[in-house]
Amino acid sequence: MSSEEMLYAQGSKIWVPHAEQVWESATLEESYRKGAGFLKICTESGSLKEVKLKADGSDLPPLRNPAILVGQNDLTTLSYLHEPGVLHNLRVRFCERQIIYTYCGIILVAINPYAEMPLYGPNIIRAYRGHAMGDLEPHIFALAEEAYTKLERENCNLSIIVSGESGAGKTVSAKYAMRYFAAVGGSESETQVERKVLASSPIMEAFGNAKTTRNDNSSRFGKFTKLLFRNQMGVMYLQGATMHTYLLEKSRVVYQAQGERNYHIFYQLCAARSKYPELVLDHQDKFQFLNMGGAPDIDRVSDADQFNETVQAMTVLGFSIQQIADIVKILAGILHLGNIQVSKKFNEGSEEEDTDSCEIFHNDIHLQITGDLLRVSAEDLRRWLLMRKIESVNEYVLIPNNIEAAQAARDALAKHIYAKLFQYIVGVLNKSLNNGSKQCSFIGVLDIYGFETFEVNSFEQFCINYANEKLQQQFNQHVFKLEQEEYLKEGITWTMIDFYDNQPCIDLIESRLGVLDLLDEECRMPKGSDESWAGKLIGKCSKFPHFEKPRFGTTSFFIKHFSDTVEYDVNGFLEKNRDTVSKELTQVLGESNMSLVKQVMTLEEIDTLSVDAAKSSTLGGRVVISAGRKQQGNDTRRRVVPSKQHRKTVGSQFQESLSSLISTLHATTPHYVRCIKPNDDKIAFKWETAKIIQQLRACGVLETVRISAAGFPSRWLYPDFYMRYQLLVYRSKLDKNDMKQSCRNIVMKWIQDEDKYRFGNTQIFFRAGQVAFLEQVRANLRKKYITIVQSVVRRFIYRRRFLRIQMVIHGIQMHARGFLARQRVQKMREARAGLILSKYARGWLCRRRYLRLRHSIFGIQTYARGMMARSKFHAMRDHYRAVQIQRFVRGALARRAYQKRRRNIIICQAAIRRFLARRKFKRMKAEAKTISHMENKYMGLENKIISMQQRIDELNRDNSNLKHKTSEISVLKMKLELKKTLEGEFKNVKAACQDKDKLIEALNKQLEAERDEKMQLLEENGHAQEEWLSQKQTWRQENEELRRQIDEIIEMAKNAEVSQRTQEDRMLAEIDNRELNEAYQRAIKDKEVIENENYMLKEELSRLTAGSFTLHGRKASNASSQNEDDVGYASAKNTLDINRPPDLLSKNYPYNDFTSLVVKLRAILEEEKQKHKNLQGQYIKLANRNKPTEDSFRPACSPAGRGP
Repeated sequence: MSSEEMLYAQGSKIWVPHAEQVWESATLEESYRKGAGFLKICTESGSLKEVKLKADGSDLPPLRNPAILVGQNDLTTLSYLHEPGVLHNLRVRFCERQIIYTYCGIILVAINPYAEMPLYGPNIIRAYRGHAMGDLEPHIFALAEEAYTKLERENCNLSIIVSGESGAGKTVSAKYAMRYFAAVGGSESETQVERKVLASSPIMEAFGNAKTTRNDNSSRFGKFTKLLFRNQMGVMYLQGATMHTYLLEKSRVVYQAQGERNYHIFYQLCAARSKYPELVLDHQDKFQFLNMGGAPDIDRVSDADQFNETVQAMTVLGFSIQQIADIVKILAGILHLGNIQVSKKFNEGSEEEDTDSCEIFHNDIHLQITGDLLRVSAEDLRRWLLMRKIESVNEYVLIPNNIEAAQAARDALAKHIYAKLFQYIVGVLNKSLNNGSKQCSFIGVLDIYGFETFEVNSFEQFCINYANEKLQQQFNQHVFKLEQEEYLKEGITWTMIDFYDNQPCIDLIESRLGVLDLLDEECRMPKGSDESWAGKLIGKCSKFPHFEKPRFGTTSFFIKHFSDTVEYDVNGFLEKNRDTVSKELTQVLGESNMSLVKQVMTLEEIDTLSVDAAKSSTLGGRVVISAGRKQQGNDTRRRVVPSKQHRKTVGSQFQESLSSLISTLHATTPHYVRCIKPNDDKIAFKWETAKIIQQLRACGVLETVRISAAGFPSRWLYPDFYMRYQLLVYRSKLDKNDMKQSCRNIVMKWIQDEDKYRFGNTQIFFRAGQVAFLEQVRANLRKKYITIVQSVVRRFIYRRRFLRIQMVIHGIQMHARGFLARQRVQKMREARAGLILSKYARGWLCRRRYLRLRHSIFGIQTYARGMMARSKFHAMRDHYRAVQIQRFVRGALARRAYQKRRRNIIICQAAIRRFLARRKFKRMKAEAKTISHMENKYMGLENKIISMQQRIDELNRDNSNLKHKTSEISVLKMKLELKKTLEGEFKNVKAACQDKDKLIEALNKQLEAERDEKMQLLEENGHAQEEWLSQKQTWRQENEELRRQIDEIIEMAKNAEVSQRTQEDRMLAEIDNRELNEAYQRAIKDKEVIENENYMLKEELSRLTAGSFTLHGRKASNASSQNEDDVGYASAKNTLDINRPPDLLSKNYPYNDFTSLVVKLRAILEEEKQKHKNLQGQYIKLANRNKPTEDSFRPACSPAGRGP
């Protein structure tokens, strides 16, 4: 049996391609035989399939790794190194175990979890300090510790290359690596250095990161940070750092795609605009450069807080307050520059549009603000936005710009300013991070963009993918070199490993007549265009195998990169490569009155990696400012600008800086971190297989696996191999003292092909799949031996179990028979005892039932007789009280009639006397006109006046005393009426109680009647319950009707009171002393009406509460009266005139007191209100007392409800 037939036996696990999941696990339903044309498999979903094969078996599906190797922390330790095995191992670690780091040889694969992980605290740093790379779980700290340990041991330069696509976590991984170096390389005397290194991250993220459709904090530039260390007493201490940047995405300043943002610093500045009112900023949606993407906010991120953090970091890194203020002004100037409106211009004297020119109004507010913020002439800025200068040999020509050209000039100026400002900030950071001392060695951290491919790919994606091609080439060479070193170290023979070389693709880009060369040549052409350049590419580059021309059109081209074929759109390539900005506009900014603007505009692009760091004061960010010189006839300074023909393009600059970077990386020992983005939705631990496999191919992980698989990927130390596979040979061929020979015997017995393995000095090297073959052999042998052992052990176990069961069954039968006999006797005893117990229990229950019933009957009779006696007593008492009330009422009515008649007589007498007095007055008036009368009249006048004055004083004193007594009488009268009211209410309550007692007596009688018939007790009880429920419902309805009537009566009383008050006010305004008596009589009549209504309400309340039991009493129909106006007991005449002294009624002045009359009337009305409230409360109490409950029937019903 061949090794393929053994490995592809029935039940073996394999991988088959899948349309959505890329790879799917399956199980072989039949064993493979050489020459077979197909394999029968069963997938994980349960479907049966047939896989077609070639006759030689070269396309057999890949095998799954053994279960012991699934979830390994190093992909190169897998027995089967292929794409589905790597993908499955990563998925198990990431999704099932939630482990984001995995080794792949020298590569650390980091998968972005999109969740906060507690993996980066100080305790974790201390845990990884001093441990080798494979001792603990894979981690970015383990890789950093490996680099730092090598730095301490060999004192050489190292680098950590972090790559991946946007959103994969490159920036975070680089940040944590630098944090580890700052932590382990710091000292107590130099904590400021680590603080500055860590503080540089917020600044670079604010000025160089932006939100994209794939990442909320995407780095839009490449960054290579050198952490400088010095050797002090054998320990490496962090001395400083330098930073180098590559290819800032300047086009993002003026344009953002849908769902993206500009650089973070602009939004942070708008959020903090209240701190800088001089910038005249508004909401971010008001600026043209910020509102294109339509996504101005980031979830769970505050731009205002981020701005404070950025300013604080700039302060830590040495930016002065004036520098920060000037930087903020430049940023605000860029925003206002984007809002300058370029409008159409019309020919003079007509409405025809001039298409060759445009207009910017002088009063454009954003133009003026931009000039003020940048300290430049707004008029010069406007002029050179509308015009451009073309120079010839001896003269220059001014040509107007159309709208598109003016807008392009404005956008180019904004991009130029921001790029120069970014370069200046990097230079200041480098000055602050490096203290200028001599450099010993460094660890470089490269955070660079990964391979990118979009629907529309332009110049930026071309440069990014070009950089990844160069880095992939360096990576392949380094991995191949490490493989060679490992084989030489172990002393084994090996052959050249064939690996993918992307040098042809790099030649296509950077060789003579390549893409970049043709692009620079086209940029130097006066009338060069994107279309003509595309035509030249198709004509010149078709000879390269990695170049493809489009099927239709000439506006795009294809390049076959190492990870994928990318289509590039040629539109904008020339403009972005030239990166031209108007020289006149730069001169306008160079003449600014702000020193920072001048300094920024004079910066030059310098490749700092190619410059000796020791000779540079900034170690990677030198700022060059050209010296000014006086010109003949002109006192102004200007910078000598290189001609357009000698100015380097963006592509050539990027090519040079990339070459310097690759040279630097070749001079260091690199360590690789490949960041993987698991999904586009940014959901925690969500796995998208298709996206991840594309990234694994692009970042070189699978290439590393392929290179490892081409050699001897599986490696075992001799002791480990001996301990695991010693059972594959007989004991005679094993020797613990010579494990190497023992391992050789094991391998040579089972693997006949000597090319499948190599014996090294300390390890055994195997080709891909050989470890899995040995695992299969080991599993088969173990299965065979285990089967033999199991057969013997099972026979012994089952025989012993049979003997035990037989003995136990005999014992169980014996005990069971005795138990059944005893149980039968016990049942007979229990039956006889049960009869005796039931006899006595029944007797006791009957006696207890009889005693309870007799006790209940005695109690009911006692309460019933008492209730009847009380009811009779209450009836007699009510009759007596009614007779007494009639007696008092009749007396009061008689006295009231007498007083009324007497008053009428007095009024008649007063009228007659007034008539006589008037007649006598006329006669005396006639006599007074005579002289004799006048003399008699004035005789003794003085004495009469004095006596009359004394008489008047006496009368006033008497009058005041009488008024005081009158007020006291009214108060006493009100108290008396209140007591009478309370007494009447008390009588009503007693009457209601009597009604309740009668109702209870009737219910007791009903219960006594029901008790006579025992057989019909339950039926009668149910009938009584039904009657009670109906009566209860009737009472509830009557109570609701009564409440409604009481509410209506109360409302009527309130209306009467309101009308009474209105009438009183009118009376007080109109009446005088002569009409006061009439007003008093009207008030008495109104009070009588209200009292009659109250009396009717009391009668209605007593009738409803009494129910069917009518109380004996006298009503208005049978009450004897001598006055037709008196209709009841509660007549107002008795209320007002009772016990009133006759002399008070006969005199005129007491009741002429208007104040006392109003007080009396108000007291009467308040008394009537109080009566209403008392009646309502009394009704509620009676309704609650009349409401019977089920508990009232229980004492009477419970004895009767029991059976005999």
